[in-house]
Amino acid sequence: MNTGRFVTIFLSAFLFLWLPYICIAEEKKEPAQQEVKDFSFVQYQEGGDQKWKLNGQSAEVVENKVNIEHLSALSFGQGTTLKLKANQGSFDKGDNLVHLRDNVVAATTDGTKLTTDYLLWDAETKNVSTDSAVNIKRPDMQISGTGAVCDLEGKTAELKQNINARLTSGENDLLGAAPDNSGQAPQTTITCDGPLELNYKQNRAFFHGNVKVEDSRGNIIADRIDVYFNPQTKRVKCVVARGNVKIINGENITYSEKAIYLVDQGRVILPNRPKLVIQNDGTAK
Repeated sequence: MNTGRFVTIFLSAFLFLWLPYICIAEEKKEPAQQEVKDFSFVQYQEGGDQKWKLNGQSAEVVENKVNIEHLSALSFGQGTTLKLKANQGSFDKGDNLVHLRDNVVAATTDGTKLTTDYLLWDAETKNVSTDSAVNIKRPDMQISGTGAVCDLEGKTAELKQNINARLTSGENDLLGAAPDNSGQAPQTTITCDGPLELNYKQNRAFFHGNVKVEDSRGNIIADRIDVYFNPQTKRVKCVVARGNVKIINGENITYSEKAIYLVDQGRVILPNRPKLVIQNDGTAK
């Protein structure tokens, strides 16, 4: 038998039998990984100033993705710095997106603090967003909800649903009650289905969907309630209720399509022929 022909047949049989396994082994090959202790990544602006800085206790680098343990970050804006931290995180170097997970805290130097279990930070636009439960706290405001999109540079935020807000009003609460014996300013609770639109620059908050206001003197129910804040004190100065408005004060109920409450003046304006129902010995009048 010709030796060359035998070798050719042998190699052909070998490749036929083992080529599938060689291909499978090649497909299962893991990408190169790199572990880094005390990870730090900085992006600079054109003028040389730092735009943002990302730190971690340790990091695992896989191509363009960096998985980070005990992440912290600083984002430098115009007059405001955003501070971020989380137990776990990942950074996509391709699109400057940072995923933060587990005990996430985002705080700004102007007094806003956001906490959640998951947060997506766009390092380029400086926006943060989440589909999880979120809490936002400011000196005179504490708000919780589910799902949020925040532009911390533009000082705007939208909470998607299940809103619960506690606000500090002026000298009296929204329905006229004075501070209690402790001297603390009155607290007002506002709940709604959502969304809630916040604009800190324009000092306003818009509540949508089955809105209910509760404080020590009574309740207001409406389709929508707009709250305006004093630019200096950041306390509530005016409330505008719109659509199917119901003001409940003890046993008395006032119905209107719109109600305007001027907190500093302690005055309620009810345009468009409101209806007042007074309960007297169980009889409505």
